[in-house]
Amino acid sequence: MSTKFSYVGLNTKWPHFEYEPSELLGVGKNKIPIVSMDKYIDTSKNLELHIECCKGLALVEKYKTAMFPGSVHISEKGKINFSEMLANLEKYDPQGIHRKVIKELEESPDPRKSIYKYMYYAMGANIPWFFSLYLRNQGFNQKLKEPETLWTDEAITHFPNVIKYLESLPFKIIGRVLFFTTYPNSGVTAHRDYYIEDHKDQNINLFFAGGWRPSFVWDDIKKKKVYLEKNSTSYFFNNRDYHGVDSEPNFRYTLRVDGIFEDWLQKELGLDNGWVNSSNF
Repeated sequence: MSTKFSYVGLNTKWPHFEYEPSELLGVGKNKIPIVSMDKYIDTSKNLELHIECCKGLALVEKYKTAMFPGSVHISEKGKINFSEMLANLEKYDPQGIHRKVIKELEESPDPRKSIYKYMYYAMGANIPWFFSLYLRNQGFNQKLKEPETLWTDEAITHFPNVIKYLESLPFKIIGRVLFFTTYPNSGVTAHRDYYIEDHKDQNINLFFAGGWRPSFVWDDIKKKKVYLEKNSTSYFFNNRDYHGVDSEPNFRYTLRVDGIFEDWLQKELGLDNGWVNSSNF
């Protein structure tokens, strides 16, 4: 199990964990590496929903810069995540130039965001996605819960059919919903969403008529990527496995929906009592 620790930078803490190879945890008691969800959901409106997603993304201006904690996968040569830099600042900032700026940024209105964005721009930290856009806001550790504020104004204005569709998916509770997007010729760096622990993080990731993406999870024992089956337009995976997306020549998005699946779907996927991975399996 990965070691968890936090960098304490003046007043601000970040979780961080070093790269550590592990067996592929997979989904449920059968440890399925990555699950195409197309057979469990309606895909007949994929074109209509894809067009609405692209139009909405063209109109919305309140984008966010995304991040993840922990070291990237060892296969990602030369890519250093911001939390690794923070955990080893003397190594990455030997003259203290950036530490001075980080100290100043801790007084900004949103210090956590300001600091990792500064590290992207000034220190060469890995930028994992082009931008993200929340349709339902919820923090990582609360993402399976019903948000206090439901759909954002941007979601209601620009993504009405997407909202209607998402509410038809086999979730008992929909928590966090957001777009992750990538530049042309830029993939998603292989990473874990958090350190390894028993968890119930259930999710569906959607591409609609954008089509299959080369999404994968890493099998560190066999030392290979395990890809989502071809032609799939949606999937579920264990976010504590290293995962990413290979680069593609055009702009791409993934619409991520976090929540709690209907009981029948949990049973179908082998999620005993909702556990995605558990030491009791």
